[in-house]
Amino acid sequence: MRRTILLALLLFLPISATAQSLYVRETETGYLNLRDGPGTRHDVLRRLSPGDRVEVEETMGRWARVRGPSGNRGWVSSDYLERAPRATGDPLFVALPGGGHLNLRAGAGTGHPILRRIYAGDRLVPLGRQGDWIRVRHATGAIGWVHGAYVSR
Repeated sequence: MRRTILLALLLFLPISATAQSLYVRETETGYLNLRDGPGTRHDVLRRLSPGDRVEVEETMGRWARVRGPSGNRGWVSSDYLERAPRATGDPLFVALPGGGHLNLRAGAGTGHPILRRIYAGDRLVPLGRQGDWIRVRHATGAIGWVHGAYVSR
């Protein structure tokens, strides 16, 4: 009798599971859609950037219900989540002794198109390296390449 009562109580008690922290990985588009339901037919609530940390609260097939960095909740494809961000070190900062701007480029080299201008003191997250060039994510979410001579720790 006691076991039956205990089992009945356990069935009705809420079980709280801790959310798992994961990170948004690189995508072809440069962002991951946070949707209001599990599937591409659901509306996009906002875009998450590579490296953003999310708390997985529930999974349904290949979809995960997450709480994003600003507290927003929604669904993302779990194909674009990973256990650790791909950043390769501490944050970097644009260091331009004479002021002005630094070009964030689409590839490692001056022959690649300029994606945007970035300025002295801007924070960058390193994502990779190719020779003297560093692949970074800017605070705006833009991802591109900068020459290592113009950044510092």
